[in-house]
Amino acid sequence: MASCKTVDRLYTAIPLRPFRDWLIRAHMERCPRCQARLLSRDEAKSLLVSPDEVGGPGDLWQRISREASRAAAVPGIRPGRGSLAWRAASVAAMAAVVALTGFWLLRETDRPDFQAMINAPADRFEIDYVNVDGAPAQTFVYQPQGTDTVFVWASRTP
Repeated sequence: MASCKTVDRLYTAIPLRPFRDWLIRAHMERCPRCQARLLSRDEAKSLLVSPDEVGGPGDLWQRISREASRAAAVPGIRPGRGSLAWRAASVAAMAAVVALTGFWLLRETDRPDFQAMINAPADRFEIDYVNVDGAPAQTFVYQPQGTDTVFVWASRTP
């Protein structure tokens, strides 16, 4: 039984079709509990319909409409009042969190030092020390003109 639960969890966690196929086949071959729930070959054949048993398209449509009307007559499950109240409370709480976060971000962007953080001058870039494999390294710094991008290459000193 613990093996069945593990297989169910793995099946849910890994959405790869070949892995799921292998997992089901390998489990069904070894698990006596799951094998007992499988249909026999004769039971499976009895569920199949032969072409002469299908009937005409008019009969088929009548059966489909009869089943659909019967399914529509069954009352749907309605959520309880308690769960509806919890849903409304969670929606209100999420809306409040989103609104407060938005206002906080708007307030932060109006600060003068916020713009300074975005447009930091490139001359503030500085390398103090670089190690490669525990030994001092030689660095090459390249900054294309007109951009704030800086490329740094470090190599071992010969």
